[in-house]
Amino acid sequence: MPVPTRIDTAELELATAKARKKIEEAFALLSPYLVVLNDAERAAMPRARDGFEQATRSLCRAMAEHPAVATAAGFKSEAVQEDLNNLDVIRPLFERVEELRQRLADSRLTWSAEAWSPALVAYGVAKAASEVNPALRTVTAPLARIFATRRARGGEEPAQPAPAQQPQPAQPPQQPRSAQQPPPGA
Repeated sequence: MPVPTRIDTAELELATAKARKKIEEAFALLSPYLVVLNDAERAAMPRARDGFEQATRSLCRAMAEHPAVATAAGFKSEAVQEDLNNLDVIRPLFERVEELRQRLADSRLTWSAEAWSPALVAYGVAKAASEVNPALRTVTAPLARIFATRRARGGEEPAQPAPAQQPQPAQPPQQPRSAQQPPPGA
């Protein structure tokens, strides 16, 4: 485990309150422009391949010189270019938000571990001491559900407490290869 962090909770609370206000401002500013999908829509959305943006910009230029092909395909270059430009605009913000999300997750993991480890030791000592001081059982009994572990018997692995669950961003399911576009040159 890394060296314990010591953060002034009051300062963190103040910084968090200010950040929350900024996040609310960002939501208010961006909400009219950003798309919200439900789970079914998200799952059904086609997934673009890496490098598609540059290839699609080339395609837009080519379609400008071949309007009959663009018309036959129902390809609207202006709309496609707008979508690509919108991706360019949100990319830096998305990257920073992802970095912030990772820092929040790392901090939660670190602080949970820093609190869990000494609490687990204190529980174990209190549990052992309750053998000679039964009054401690009133302290340890209600905590057993969280802190107690099974002892190994005859080659059994001891049960480990479940790690703290961290919500992960929903990853849309990948489409089967047959539902994706064929590779170039196929």
